[in-house]
Amino acid sequence: MLMEIRCEKFHQQIISFNSGLNVILGTNEADNSIGKSTFLLIVDFVFGGNTYAKQENIIKNIGSHDIYFCFCFNNTLYKFCRNNTDASKVWKCDNEYKKIRQMDLDEFCEWLDKAYQLRLPKLTFRNAVGRYMRIYGKDNYSEKHPLDRIPNEKPYDAILALIKLFNLYMPIENADEQFKKAKEEYKAYTDAQKLNFISKINKTKFNDNEKEIKKISEQIEKLSCGFFDLDSSVSERALEIKSNLSKIRRIKGRLQARYNTLTENLGYKFSITNESLNNLKTYFPQANIEHIEEIENFHSKISKIFKAELNIEKTKLEEEILDYENIINNFETELQSLTTEPNLSKLVLSKHTLLLKDQERLVQENEAYSKMNKLQETKQNAEKLLKQIKDKQLAIISSEINTKLQTFNTAIYKITHKAPIISFNKNSYTFFTPDDTGTGIAYKGLVIFDLSVLELTKLPVLVHDSIIFKNISDEAIQKIIELYSNSGKQIIIAFDKQKSYGEKTYNLLEKSSVLKLSDNGKQLFGFSWA
Repeated sequence: MLMEIRCEKFHQQIISFNSGLNVILGTNEADNSIGKSTFLLIVDFVFGGNTYAKQENIIKNIGSHDIYFCFCFNNTLYKFCRNNTDASKVWKCDNEYKKIRQMDLDEFCEWLDKAYQLRLPKLTFRNAVGRYMRIYGKDNYSEKHPLDRIPNEKPYDAILALIKLFNLYMPIENADEQFKKAKEEYKAYTDAQKLNFISKINKTKFNDNEKEIKKISEQIEKLSCGFFDLDSSVSERALEIKSNLSKIRRIKGRLQARYNTLTENLGYKFSITNESLNNLKTYFPQANIEHIEEIENFHSKISKIFKAELNIEKTKLEEEILDYENIINNFETELQSLTTEPNLSKLVLSKHTLLLKDQERLVQENEAYSKMNKLQETKQNAEKLLKQIKDKQLAIISSEINTKLQTFNTAIYKITHKAPIISFNKNSYTFFTPDDTGTGIAYKGLVIFDLSVLELTKLPVLVHDSIIFKNISDEAIQKIIELYSNSGKQIIIAFDKQKSYGEKTYNLLEKSSVLKLSDNGKQLFGFSWA
């Protein structure tokens, strides 16, 4: 808890606090410009706020000054110092308030969060506590918007802060992460369709595709008798093999023709005998038989040379023909493994391939359509689940708060006035008192709303400025002071007109008073610059 605040600039340099109600008392005439709101801003300042450091009139009239303060947790005192013109830093001090270590403001607020055992997921200490320090100058005391930390804060942010304060946020966080993931996946898929990376069709085209797929399947079934298991890739390979076989067989045929010619030439023999020459001489008596014999002998020698070369060529052709036969055998074996009918024509295989490609294209289009619908359904279900969880958590919160509001309202008015209610609708909320739009009733509602939140959550401290009480009836004020006193948590208020509310209320205020401010040198800083 906050134990004390010190400043050498104050008229009362040490202000000590107790664990319950703490009252900054003004005058019975409700004098202004004596420092009540300013001191409450200093309270906000020691809890990590920055509004006090931005007060130009303070900087102009008081200048730079240190605010010393002390917290107590588990019977141990923790002392600090913070300067109004160097507000981003906080000094940790020893027992004599001598500065020993400087820390960032965020580190200090984290320390407060841990010391007060707030430690609520996704909620900073200032976001929790600062909302319920309703002080003139902070503009966060709207009687119609009690959740708002600043004027015109987005209702969704204010509602989330309340959910976090009630420690009901994590199921929403988990559902929101699932929704964001589903939304991103759906968007990525639709973006890919816009860029034509993925097919995009409508329901009518999907149905037409289904009919066409069935029709193509029937055609493939009729066509593929003997190769039922061919898919498009197998069919394309079979068609490729068929084409290669045709080319290779033509090459082999040409080689075989050359081989046959060589074989025939190698079989020719020069066989002229003496009887042949004698017969020639009978018809041609003048023929030079010896010269003819010389020519034939020359031809025989040349023939032997050619035959040697032809045998070499024949051997080479035999090897090439054997290689092509092996290639043909391998292709035929592969084709046999692809289909039970290796003698299928290229025309049949080509048609089969085209049908399979058309079928695959249509199937891919329909799968893309189904995938998109599935992603859309997942996104819608995630969004629906997020809403259901959020509505459930808000229903719990509104039920608890409204029940507590009724309890506090009854303690103030018995049964003569209706209690205010809070309700949530999508990303907004309303707070009002049914059938009563009076200003005093509205501000009374704001007070008991804060008391309800204080009692129902880990919120450690509540601060209310005197401006909140201006329009509340005397009867209600007396009961509200009692509720403050019985809260069990530290509450700090600024209050005027102590003598206007009866002896019991006077005594409670007097007993809880930690600082009295008035004119004539008893202002917060000992003088007024107004």
